[in-house]
Amino acid sequence: MTTTEEKDEYGSDYAAWQVDRSNSFVRRLIKGFYIRKVLSEIDGPTIDFGCGAGQILRKLPKQSVGLEVNKSLVELHRQRGLDVRFYDAFADDFSFSLLTPGFYKTLVISHVLEHFENADEILRRLCKGALLLGLNKIVIVVPGKVGYESDATHRTYIDAGWVDRHNLRRVESYAIEKLNYFPVNQPSFGDRFIYNEMHLVYSIESK
Repeated sequence: MTTTEEKDEYGSDYAAWQVDRSNSFVRRLIKGFYIRKVLSEIDGPTIDFGCGAGQILRKLPKQSVGLEVNKSLVELHRQRGLDVRFYDAFADDFSFSLLTPGFYKTLVISHVLEHFENADEILRRLCKGALLLGLNKIVIVVPGKVGYESDATHRTYIDAGWVDRHNLRRVESYAIEKLNYFPVNQPSFGDRFIYNEMHLVYSIESK
C-alpha cells in the first residue's frame, strides 16, 4: 500500500463507496450484529486502526480514537464529531507515535489486515507498536474465503492455516487467546457465506 497506484485505490472514491454502503438500512442492521461481537472483546479506550466508515468507532468506549489513511474519511468523521486522525502507518513505522502510551487498552483491526500483501509482516509491526503503547489486547477481524474474494482491494487471504504457516500464534509479548469464526464457528462456512468472518484475539502474556 505504498505505491501511487495503491494510494489512489483508497482515495475519495473508495471513501464514498464505504460511506454509501454503510448508510444502507439493511447493512446497518446486519453490521450491528457483527459489531456487538467485536464490542464484547473490548476493554477500555480503544484504537480503531483503519476505522473506515466508522461503524465500530461510533460504538467504542469514550475517549477511543480512529486512525485512518484516507483523508476524505478523516474529514468526514471530524465533521460528525468523531475523534479520527490521519495516520500514515508506513511513515511512522507502525509505532503509533501520535498516541499517548499507557492510555489506550485495546487495538481493533477490523477488515484491514487482508488489504496488505505482506500481512504477516504488518501484523508483527502492529503488535510491536501496540506493545510500545502498553495495550493489553488486539482484536482482529478478517473475512472468510467468499468475503475475501468479493473485494478486489484484498491482497492476503487469512485463516487459521495462514496464522500457523507464519508462526503467528505468539507475536512480541502477545499470544492468541481466541481464534474463532462468526457467526458460524466453522471455517468452511466462509466458503459459501460471504459474511462469515474469522476473529483473532491476542492478549498480553503474563510474565
